[in-house]
Amino acid sequence: MAKAPRLNWQALLFTVALHAGFIGLVWLASVWVLPSNEQAASGEPVQASLSFSAEDLARVRKAVAEAAAERPQPKPEPRPQTSLEPLQETAQDWVDQPDDTVQEQVERNAALSSEALREQERKRKQGQVELTEDVKKAEAEENRQRLIRQQLAQVQKERARLQAEIEAKKLDALAGAKTPAPVAKPAPAGQAGTSATGTAKYLAAINATARANWNTVQIPQQTRCQVEFTQIRGGEVIDVAFLACPLDAQGRESIERALYKSPMPYAGFEAVFQRKVTLTFCYPDEVCR
Repeated sequence: MAKAPRLNWQALLFTVALHAGFIGLVWLASVWVLPSNEQAASGEPVQASLSFSAEDLARVRKAVAEAAAERPQPKPEPRPQTSLEPLQETAQDWVDQPDDTVQEQVERNAALSSEALREQERKRKQGQVELTEDVKKAEAEENRQRLIRQQLAQVQKERARLQAEIEAKKLDALAGAKTPAPVAKPAPAGQAGTSATGTAKYLAAINATARANWNTVQIPQQTRCQVEFTQIRGGEVIDVAFLACPLDAQGRESIERALYKSPMPYAGFEAVFQRKVTLTFCYPDEVCR
């Protein structure tokens, strides 16, 4: 801090001397080069000279050198770091035969990547094909199972019908063998003394039972549906066939439920029992009257 005033004074002195020298040189040049038309003044000419001692010049040079040494030099701007790896300080030596292992590895990786993509695409397509085939197989198996169930139900229904016919024939044969010679006796319960009256009452009882079991919530007005059902002794219905019926599948199903729901009247009507009965379902009841 103590050298600052001294350095400033020396710099000022050097600057003044430098400007004075420059002015003197300009004046001398103008005197020597440009012609002068003015007449010389009388008397002795005035002469002036600017001289510097060696000590002054040495001090000026020293001050300039010290000022340049003490001035801080700008630091170079840091280069941006674009990679995690450190920068190479020295240049790489020349290689006569460059190693192509890295390039071979890159090409091998590219080939493996392309092959992996093709394999992945192939597996995806194969999965779609297998999924489609599984769906088709499942549908075919479901259709086959449905057909088997339908055939089995048909076989069971036919077997039940045949069994019922066999049992009915056996019962009829046993009844014929055990029945003694007809003698005059009162008509059994359910018969009105005559076969015609007993049959009429029998059919009326069947109609009442079926009508009581029939759910007519979804049956349209003015409906008249004629069916024929088969029963075995005891009144159990084993088969239903529609003769003339305008109802849809849901309406026909309600009639089948009504016939299968409970056995038809049998006790007291053994003499007028009928295996096949034709019955007409009407809604409302006035349609059949």
